[in-house]
Amino acid sequence: MRVLLLLSTLSLAFAPAVQTPGGPPSASGPAFRFETQEIRDNFGVGYAVTVADVNGDRKPDVLAISGTQLVWFENPSWQAHVVLDGQTPKDNVALAPHDIDRDGRLDVALGATWKPTDTSAGGTLHWASPGAAGASWMVRDITSEPTLHRIRWANVDGAGDPELIVAPLHGRGTAAPEWNGVGPRLQALHVPKDPAKDPWPAELIDDTLHIVHNFAVLDFDGDGDDELIAASREGLHLLERGADGHWTKTRLGDVNAGEVKVGRLGGARALAVIEPWHGTTVAIYREPGKVTRGPWTRQVIDETLTGGHAIGWIDVDGDGSDELVAGWRDKDVGVALYRITSATERPARVMIDAGGMAAEDLTVADLDADGRPDIVASGRRTANVRIYWNRTPR
Repeated sequence: MRVLLLLSTLSLAFAPAVQTPGGPPSASGPAFRFETQEIRDNFGVGYAVTVADVNGDRKPDVLAISGTQLVWFENPSWQAHVVLDGQTPKDNVALAPHDIDRDGRLDVALGATWKPTDTSAGGTLHWASPGAAGASWMVRDITSEPTLHRIRWANVDGAGDPELIVAPLHGRGTAAPEWNGVGPRLQALHVPKDPAKDPWPAELIDDTLHIVHNFAVLDFDGDGDDELIAASREGLHLLERGADGHWTKTRLGDVNAGEVKVGRLGGARALAVIEPWHGTTVAIYREPGKVTRGPWTRQVIDETLTGGHAIGWIDVDGDGSDELVAGWRDKDVGVALYRITSATERPARVMIDAGGMAAEDLTVADLDADGRPDIVASGRRTANVRIYWNRTPR
């Protein structure tokens, strides 16, 4: 089922949505129903997309980066505001919004100078802040780390401001095709008192894994501190910081992993994973018991992706159990949903977008406050940003 491409005007005003039925109802729940709205085309590679309230009106806006731009799309008109265009070294690769300077306005941390094969240079880290009274945004430098690839905010010490977690793809001085040697330096950067002037203290988390393509943030044990789950060549690992600042590493899965997101199935935690990096397989890992530090139970969901690069969880129908959403960027590109009802059987793939989104990244949020989470995705070969409005019956 092919989704029609929505043509955006130059002003990127609200475009009508196209309904995308998700197939017949099943015994386990209603049919998935989504409407597709394209809010940006000709964007270049949409490396990353996320959701945050940029203008303080308590509505979630969409933020996205291309190789040269940082853009936010204003809810509900979805008007595009290009706040950076060429002020960071090409390519932008990661973004993480947060009020960094504590002035009550949203700032954005940006990873740039994306050079995945250069393990001796590149990988710059910046933060951008809005100017006063509509003035231009200002960009400041934080640090650099070769092949810097992913950034997220996490309160790993449980005190004060969250830390900016920085994850390069490869270790310094390593080379293709094996990338053996020292692993990428995962670091927690602490926000200083004056982030515009003071250096950001760096804390080493781990440098023993390889090809760390992504990581997830969660309070694993409910103690108020955030932990990390890293997806790497060695599999899935829980990274925990002790009260003394010492980090420990525990393996949850041993299959080469590229993407990881945390969700819930039937009241229990589960991990959605793409294997390997840029891979073909969607798998989930179920937690065997409460707060399990050890191997989780792996279940293969789909083995037919081409360039899998985006994954997430979404409770489509409001039954308290998440569905899994995955996107891929090669060959017959697309975005699909899976309703997981069995620990042994593979669920059917339900296409949300067949051919119109070469998914590089996706995120889930309730954009219109109707109680139903929606999906936002950014594309690579399709060079677009799309919202998939959730119209599934509750």
